[in-house]
This record gives sequence, C-alpha cells and structure tokens, in this order.
Amino acid sequence: MLSNERKNLYPLLLDLVAVPSVSATEGEKAAARLVFDRLAELPYFAGHREDLRLLPVEGDALGRSNVWALVRAEPPTARTVLLMGHMDVVDVDAYGPLRDRAFDAEGLTRALAGRELAPSVRADLDSGDYLFGRGTMDMKCGLALEMGLLAEAAADRGRFPVNVAFLAVFDEENGSAGMRGAIAHLARLQEEGLDFVAAVDTEPSDLGGGERPSRNLFLGTVGKIMPFFLCAGKAAHVGTCYDGISADLIASCLNLELEGNVDLADGARGERFTPPVCLMERDLRRTYSVTVSERALAYYNVLTVTRTPREVLDLMVASARRALSTALDRHSASARAFFALRGETWPAPDWSPDVLTVADLIGKLGFDAARSILEERLASLPSGGDEREASIALAEALLDASGLPGPLVVVGFLPCYYPHRGNGRSTAKERRLLSAARKVRERARKEFGEEIRLVEYFSGICDLSYFGFDGDAAALEALAANTPGWGRVYDLPLAALASLDMPIVNFGPSGKDAHKTTERLELSFSLERAPRLLETLLDGLGSATIDE
Repeated sequence: MLSNERKNLYPLLLDLVAVPSVSATEGEKAAARLVFDRLAELPYFAGHREDLRLLPVEGDALGRSNVWALVRAEPPTARTVLLMGHMDVVDVDAYGPLRDRAFDAEGLTRALAGRELAPSVRADLDSGDYLFGRGTMDMKCGLALEMGLLAEAAADRGRFPVNVAFLAVFDEENGSAGMRGAIAHLARLQEEGLDFVAAVDTEPSDLGGGERPSRNLFLGTVGKIMPFFLCAGKAAHVGTCYDGISADLIASCLNLELEGNVDLADGARGERFTPPVCLMERDLRRTYSVTVSERALAYYNVLTVTRTPREVLDLMVASARRALSTALDRHSASARAFFALRGETWPAPDWSPDVLTVADLIGKLGFDAARSILEERLASLPSGGDEREASIALAEALLDASGLPGPLVVVGFLPCYYPHRGNGRSTAKERRLLSAARKVRERARKEFGEEIRLVEYFSGICDLSYFGFDGDAAALEALAANTPGWGRVYDLPLAALASLDMPIVNFGPSGKDAHKTTERLELSFSLERAPRLLETLLDGLGSATIDE
C-alpha cells in the first residue's frame, strides 16, 4: 500500500517532470505557470492572493518568472523558513533516440527495460524502486517535496511554528539569473519584517552513484569564482620569432602555474576542495597568420570556502606574475641558445613586462573614457550572447584602447560568481539549524534505519550561494571593479546580497546520475522518508530552544 505522501507527491512529480523546462528555453515559463497554478488550487491562497505571485525578473530576455509563495503561521510570527529550488533542467540531447521520452518518466522507465544497461543501472531498474527521466532527481522531486510541505502548512497554519515561504527559480543550471533576480525581493521582505531563520534547498541529498546512495545533509555550499587572464605577447614573423614573444607561451606557463596547484586549493572545517581547473585556453587571433600569437586567453574554475574575491584576485595576480616571468625566462633562454648555434649574440629586446587588473586598466584609461569604450563595444555585440564571451570582448576593447604593449597579462573575473556559504556556529540561527539537522539525523536512524551524514559543504554549485555573504561586504567590491561589463553584461545586487541574513541547508531526495541519460530517482526514500525528515527539519528550525 502506498503512503499518503507518495499518493500525493508521485502524480505531482510526474506532471513537473513532463514540462520540458530546459535552461534558457520557453519551457521554464511553462514550469513556472504549472507550479503557480498548482499552488493556486490550495484554499489558503484564495484568501491570501498577495502571498502567491509570479515574480518576473527585470531585463530577462525570455521574460521568465520565479514563483513566490508564503503561508503565514498561526499564531502570527515574523520567523520564516524559506524553501527553495530550481525549475530548470539540463538538455536531453544525449538521450538520442529516447530524447522524446526523456520527460515522460514512466514511459522512459518502461522503454529502458529493453535496452542494454550497465549492471548497476539494470539492478536499479529491476528493483522497481527507481524512476528514470530528466529532472526526476535534479530537481523536480525536490520541488514536489517543497510544494507538499507548503500545502501541509496551508491546510493547518499551526502545524509549523514558523511561516513557510517557497521560492522556485529558473536558470539554476545555466547562470542563476532567476536566483540573482530574486535577491532584491528577499532583501525587501526582510526589511519589511520577515525574519528568515533559514533557507532550505532540496537538491538531491546524494549526487553520486554506488550500490547504495549516501544520505547527506549539507550545512553550507562551496563557492565558485572564474578569474580570467588576457595575455598579450609581441607580434613577430615566425622567421624572426625571437623579435617577439608568443601570448600562447604566456598562457601555457600560466596553466602550468595554476592547473591542479594544490597550494591554491581552499578548505575549511577539515574539508578541502579541488584546486583551480582551466575551463578555457585559446589563441584569440581570428584568421590564419604566420606570426607568433599576440593575444591569448585562459580562464579558470576556482572553488572557495574562505576566500573573498579580493583575496582570489591577489592570488591570481601573483600567479600571473610568476607565469609571465617563467615565459620570459624560457623565451630568453631559447633565444640565447639559438643565436649561439649561429655564432651570434641575441640582441635582447627592451621590454617592460607587466601584470595588471581590469581595474588597473580602467584607471589608466580614465573612468569616463573606459565607459565610452565599453558602451561602444557593447553596442556591437549580438544580444543574448554568452556572458563570458561578451566580457572577454570588453576586456580586449579596453586593452586595445590602452595601447599598452606586450608582454603583459590582464587579470579579471568572468560571470558567474557564486559566494561560498558555511555554518560558522557563531549566531543563534546557525546553531539552531545545526540542532535541527541533528534531529533529522536522529529520527532517520531511529525510525527509518537510515544514516544521515552531516556535511559542511555541498560540493555542487547551487543557488544557496545567494542567501547572504560570508565576510565583509567591502570584499565584494573587487568583483564588480574587475568584471568587464559589470551591471550590463552581468550583475549581482551586492548590497542586497550582503544584507541577507539566513543560514542555509540542503537536504532532499535521493537518486543517481544527475545530468546523465540514466538520471533516476530512488522512490521509497524520496517520496516516503524524505518528506517526514523535512518536516522534522522545519520543526527544529522553528523551535524556541537550541539543543547544543
């Protein structure tokens, strides 16, 4: 016999998955409408229409909206738990001939029965406890769980000792435009008197595979920042290559300096995260030429749990200085050796190598001149293009206008930025969240025989990053000052972000193979045990006492 939770949640899950809400498509608008319409069916919102809203994000090219809902507790209180999650999913191209069934969870699950599958996937399929399909795990089930909790609060306003808020956002799998657009809304509600005691995301509690999924409750989330390096060499014909220096050589030395450099791996509370990883390295010439390259680009994925943008920038500038020095030394050694082979002495060029930030470059040009250059270049860029490519084009325009000769490196940041968020145990809210998490772990063990691990940081990038800032707000200024096109190409309301004051937690359904063609949801845990454990979490977050 199915539990009441499963009877209610399973049809909703199927309906949510059926909407092809791939990031940056019209499907995200359809998903928002479905979520809104389902919540509008709750009798509570018939009498509280102001507490259920579609929230358009200003300037969004597709006209997408987030969904906001709030159930006010009885007796009245300002204390509020925010449930949040994303409506979008990654694309389904990898499904090949089954792509048309990727959003039909039951149909895809049946279709896979006749396919050749890896043994572990076959075992899960044959168990009958897994539902396949795009978004089943990441994260339509999480949304269904949150909507179920909201419905529970709406049916009995005394059920939880806190208001229950709900925020469903678009674009999490892409650039987090939905969540970034919601920050100012949350900050206003906070100013108007809502006291957000915590933000709860229901991303899958297990992001890996294995014979048995692990059950994790995350108390924070890792941050991500993307420094870029615009390398300028000195042009020369390949026949007289030592008259110049290759920008590709500089970029290569930079990659040797940064890629996998464990000295640059950030960590906290006994956890360490991966060092910088190069996401792009390329020559910037547009046509074939028999010359050494004059411009090259590299940018990196850098994870943070303690470092601010200012601290990362300082580390990257120092790395660029070492890389530029290494490139020049290698170039000089090669030149001297080659000329010696010919019985000659290399006439060393009189270069003035330099490393400067985007802010330095703007300072050399003057703010007004730099703004004019950026506006002119922006006007020539296609609308709706990739934010990173637009920022790179702007950095090139600034360097062109400066007339600064190579060899040099310009260091800055590209979209998107995700601040890290951790539980420092330094505030009553953080300690209450930790206490609530322990109650979830205790109930899971005693009632369900499940072992829940409390983990300090969610290692997958997620929108929980945007519920506050760990550190001095002034540390964010380096981000804005060194991101080309800040406020036009990419924006983040820094003052509103820094004003938010809510600890975060991630705990949700369980499954395997997020973003893969074998993405699947573990039904028994996700639809029967997870809802009860989330109730325990909300009860603990609303508790007047804190169990140390």
